[in-house]
Amino acid sequence: MMRVFLLIASVAGIGLMQSAIAQQPQQKQAKPAAAAKSSATPAASGATAQAGSADNSSPPQPVWTSRCSSDSRKSALLCEIEQSLFITKTGQLVASVNIKIPPDTRLPVMMIQLPVGLFLPGGVNLQIDEGKSQALVIQTCDLKGCYAATTVSPELLGALKSGKRLSVTFQNLNKENVNLAFVLSGFAESYDKII
Repeated sequence: MMRVFLLIASVAGIGLMQSAIAQQPQQKQAKPAAAAKSSATPAASGATAQAGSADNSSPPQPVWTSRCSSDSRKSALLCEIEQSLFITKTGQLVASVNIKIPPDTRLPVMMIQLPVGLFLPGGVNLQIDEGKSQALVIQTCDLKGCYAATTVSPELLGALKSGKRLSVTFQNLNKENVNLAFVLSGFAESYDKII
């Protein structure tokens, strides 16, 4: 019974996300929360979240946050950058892109978090601007979302640093494409803080 309720809630959540998605404001900004969030408009042919300002009169602000942490003073730092999309009215997390640099390998790894209630065999596609699309397999799901991961090749890292938009596309349970757009402005600066 609980699983049926969660599945219905997840499908309803994807429908809500198509109506209003906002990007997380940069933590260091001093703007009020309402002004710092950006809105998104679904496209007529599918759900598309585009990054933009709340009043659509100014360009998107950098929204990548960077942080480093460790388990103790003697353990190595784990550094990461992240950008998240939220439903404007509720503040509910829709999706996030996180890039970590593990201290042991120093090779960047990208983790995409998506909402539950999606068509798993459809996987996830990443595309930077008008470049070639890269398919990822959804590896696991829990109550917080579904996850796909990939190592970040030097080519992908270069495209992220020089790109303007990262599109993440997946399918809902009706096999309709849902396209979320992450802004890449500020990516290079945030990434350089953690290397």
